[in-house]
Amino acid sequence: MTNRRTFFRGTGAGLLILPSARTALAYKANEQFNFGVVGMRGYGAYHGFAGGIHLYDNCRYGYSCDVDLRKVAKAYDFWRGRAALWARSEKEHERQAVKDHYARLAKTPPPLFKDFRVMLDQEADNIDAVVVATPDHTHANIAAAALRAGKPVFAEKPLTISAHEARALAKLARQTGLPTQMNNHGASKAAFRRAVEIIREGHLGDIEQVHIFFRRGGRDFKHHPQDTEPIPKELEWDLWLAQLPWRGYHPDWINRIGWRGTSIGELGNFGPHSANMAFMGLNVKDLWGTGNAPIRITAEAASTNHISYPRWERIHWKIPARGQQRPVTFTWHHGPKAANDYAPGTRKMLSDILRQHGAAEPELAELLPDAGCLILGSKGLIATNSHNTRFKLLPEKNFADLEQTKPLSGPLSPGHYQEWVQAAQGRDDIKPISSFEYAAPFAEFLNAGSIATRFAGDELEFIPHQGKITNHEKANALLTYEYREGWTI
Repeated sequence: MTNRRTFFRGTGAGLLILPSARTALAYKANEQFNFGVVGMRGYGAYHGFAGGIHLYDNCRYGYSCDVDLRKVAKAYDFWRGRAALWARSEKEHERQAVKDHYARLAKTPPPLFKDFRVMLDQEADNIDAVVVATPDHTHANIAAAALRAGKPVFAEKPLTISAHEARALAKLARQTGLPTQMNNHGASKAAFRRAVEIIREGHLGDIEQVHIFFRRGGRDFKHHPQDTEPIPKELEWDLWLAQLPWRGYHPDWINRIGWRGTSIGELGNFGPHSANMAFMGLNVKDLWGTGNAPIRITAEAASTNHISYPRWERIHWKIPARGQQRPVTFTWHHGPKAANDYAPGTRKMLSDILRQHGAAEPELAELLPDAGCLILGSKGLIATNSHNTRFKLLPEKNFADLEQTKPLSGPLSPGHYQEWVQAAQGRDDIKPISSFEYAAPFAEFLNAGSIATRFAGDELEFIPHQGKITNHEKANALLTYEYREGWTI
């Protein structure tokens, strides 16, 4: 019999792994379901699995992988602290079985790997599903390798840092048929799902404007680090870089959303949350089906910065009709918190819109938090918060008799992590709402918008079905990037 390792093609993330006998299809209800977690302190891995493993039936945090032992140590400290705390608890819901999860993890942490490729190679027969919560630039190649290994994947947002990677993951997810989920966890809330229904049912009338806003500001670094420093002994720098071009270590490189080469900035950080209700409710994903109608994208920015992100930016996507839904313009407004605005003039504009729809002055601060979204229709608007977990309909009198607390036609979610876990365990009736089928087009949409900030003032014509910018050669070239030799998606 051929050794499974001979099925590797090269040494990179594009490796082809012969799926092991242990996949979601082979999992039996009386077996423990083992997670392989890559990026132990990433938000989804830490909150959903390091601290939530007791919430899932018959599941085990089986294997871990991280390139930075400093982050590993924090996860271990967390387990020790929780084990000690719950050992003293007498609360009924913190029963012995729950305590045992963390006592075991504290006493005997899961086997630790530095390289996800080695973990998938050596433990493929023991891992049932993979969680990806690493820095943004490595989400795609780890998720791709896991899918090729026959494992369901839960991946942090942004799903990818390039449109090409998003398209590759969507193709792999279709080919394998495995359950996938991107972590924009607001989508699991009942209010989010009802708001999507309200949009699709036409209660807002014709929707022609969506405004997404966030206050933090781009890093606007003017040059790359000019020198190098010794690599910390706890860090595997070469593995942290993964497919990126080699460069000497400097701590400033480890800025998750500071550099264009490792992220799509704050648009990738909060866009998957704040724009999600509008993108889903307005069926923008349908444009990735057939047809060549373009999304026309323009941007304004504080400056042109090809290595980092401008202090403020305003991006417009002019989206063509989808079925019976009219053309709509999405606008992303982002700027520094210290300016008490999003992009220049945005707060006043949005405040005026809210007043015109009946919002009282004391409500404005709540309706315009640090991050959120307004969805404007001919009959009213939806104002929603950063993760789209709550919403308000205005004018209130127009919607007084409308159910607003729970979905009427779609299912309630057991939780964003739970629905993926249950699907990965073989529940055919559970469909992850942010599967890669949905999340990949969303990622392409955001990626194309990020590219527009490098060519402020130019209108880009992005064809979703083709995955191309057809009128701007330089912008189109940025939909993908070259991987370091030995790595590929």
